[in-house]
Amino acid sequence: MKATVKHIFKKVTLELIYDVVEERTKELKEQMKEMREDLKAVNTRIDQIHTSLNDRIDQVHTRLDQIMHMLSDIKRQG
Repeated sequence: MKATVKHIFKKVTLELIYDVVEERTKELKEQMKEMREDLKAVNTRIDQIHTSLNDRIDQVHTRLDQIMHMLSDIKRQG
């Protein structure tokens, strides 16, 4: 009888532990999913900023080229 009670207690305890582990695993998976979604949003924003910076750099290069041509014309005239 004592062995049977001990066996039942161990079995119930293990089932409770498995249930807790399973629930926590679900929670962690959901948190990981949310973190992946957040990371995707951050990466998208980084890509947007990168594109915007590249566009501005191109504008600056174009303007510098214009200025260099103007200076070159001034030198030739002067």
